[in-house]
Amino acid sequence: MTGDNDYDVIVVGAGPAGVSAAKAAAEAGARVLLFEKHPTIMANKPCGEACSQETLKTAGVDPSPRIVMREAYAIVYSPSMIAVEINMIGYNINKSHFIQEIAAQAAEAGADIHVKEEVLNVSREGPGMRVKTRQGEYVAKVVIGSDGYNSTVARCIGVTEKSEPIPTVQYIMANCRLKYPDAVRFYLGNKVAPKGYAWIFPRSEKLAEVGIGVRGAPAKEYLDVFVKRFSDELGSAKIIDYRGAPVPIGGMISECVFDNVILIGDAAGHVIPLTGAGIHSSVSAGLAAGKVAAEAAADGDASRQRLSRFYELYQPWVERIRKSLKAMRAVENLSDEDLDTLAKLLRADDILDLANGINLTKVAKKLMSHPIFAMKLAKALM
Repeated sequence: MTGDNDYDVIVVGAGPAGVSAAKAAAEAGARVLLFEKHPTIMANKPCGEACSQETLKTAGVDPSPRIVMREAYAIVYSPSMIAVEINMIGYNINKSHFIQEIAAQAAEAGADIHVKEEVLNVSREGPGMRVKTRQGEYVAKVVIGSDGYNSTVARCIGVTEKSEPIPTVQYIMANCRLKYPDAVRFYLGNKVAPKGYAWIFPRSEKLAEVGIGVRGAPAKEYLDVFVKRFSDELGSAKIIDYRGAPVPIGGMISECVFDNVILIGDAAGHVIPLTGAGIHSSVSAGLAAGKVAAEAAADGDASRQRLSRFYELYQPWVERIRKSLKAMRAVENLSDEDLDTLAKLLRADDILDLANGINLTKVAKKLMSHPIFAMKLAKALM
């Protein structure tokens, strides 16, 4: 017999990683509790809310009108506005509805969900873990920490390492006059966004997410300059939402699996470094962690060695994150002139591969023929 507050798996934080972990663990037969400190399960940090079609397939979410606001292609602009159009169709999604749909699937599979209940402390107790909130105390065989960059779970188990952050700021702007309502746009350049990029992601013809991520510079100041630069599209627009948060773009932390605990999502640096994209990688981390945690709980073995099967399931993403970090380090110190040249040299599929940390050898071989990039980039990517 188990008590009402005894669980196989407790998941802390209901972002894309957390709801996916709760779903996977519950579907695997575990008794699961998902905590969310906010009153509503929703998107709570800046995010362009664009993703690939494959993301929804991985999550097991249908591309219904409630989830997908519109299909979109991408345009990447170099500092001198050389445009590279990427015609692979993706989705602009309602991220809150997306997360809620996965949470609903977790609930249907039997997971308990507690909103407006913040986890204050996590500690070891016998063969398991004790989780304390203001409302009560709970016991679990495995705790999954999906509670963001400043993870309480990580802090409580003594993990101080964090992935390098990039400060991001985003406005949602209404009454826009978008020239490209079906395109997500990325703007590169040291004058636009030092060691980062700015973006315009349409939600509709008159509503857009306009944001920026920069390192070593004041993000909001650069965002306000960026908005003024596009006064023909944004000059009459009004800010109806304003958010800022650090996004971990320094790659995975060195260890995210411990006895009885798995850290996932932003808490573990499960983000593609060059782009800061984290929805797909976090969903995949959650599905892997939930499955492994449920199996470990059923076997009565929640040791680090047993839970390390997570790395096996997540290996494709481990490689993508590692290679994208490699690409980011190679690109981050390029001058604006270099970025312009790069835009002329590379095709759309090359830029997509570079951004996502795949096929880097192919991109490197193309750059080897260029006298500047043979030294600056190609060797670093090989």
